[in-house]
Amino acid sequence: MDGPDKAQHLTSTQRVSEAGAVELISGPERDLLCVLSYVYLACGQSDKSLALLRLVAHEQSQDVGLLRILAYALISERRGDEALSVLDKLDKLDDEPSSCLPLMLMRSHALRHAGRMTEAQAVFKRYVLLRGSTASIEQK
Repeated sequence: MDGPDKAQHLTSTQRVSEAGAVELISGPERDLLCVLSYVYLACGQSDKSLALLRLVAHEQSQDVGLLRILAYALISERRGDEALSVLDKLDKLDDEPSSCLPLMLMRSHALRHAGRMTEAQAVFKRYVLLRGSTASIEQK
C-alpha cells in the first residue's frame, strides 16, 4: 500500500525515516534492548545478548556503540568470522582514537575463534606493543 495514507497503517512501534524506510524500533526501545543485552553479557548469557543485539543491529547497522557490543557478544559466542565482519565495519565507522586498542584486542580474539591463529598472534603482539608504548607515555 503506497501513497499518502501509508503512514496511517503503521503500528505504534513503527516509524518512517527521512529516507522512507520503516523503522520498527524506536530510540527508547533500542536503548532498552541494548541495556538488556549488556546485562545478559555481564551475566555470562551471551547467547541471549546476541539475540537481542541482532534485532537492533538489523536496523541500526551504522551505530558504533551497538556494533561494539555486537562484536563482543559474537566473540563471547565464539563466532569469530561474524565478529570479524562487524569489526571490519567498525574500522570504517569508529574514528575515536581511544577505540583503536580495544578493537585490536577484540580482533585478535575474533581471529582466534575463526581458527586463524597466526594472524591472531600477530595482532595480539601488536596490541601488546602499542599498549606498552601508550602506558609509558601516560606515566610521563
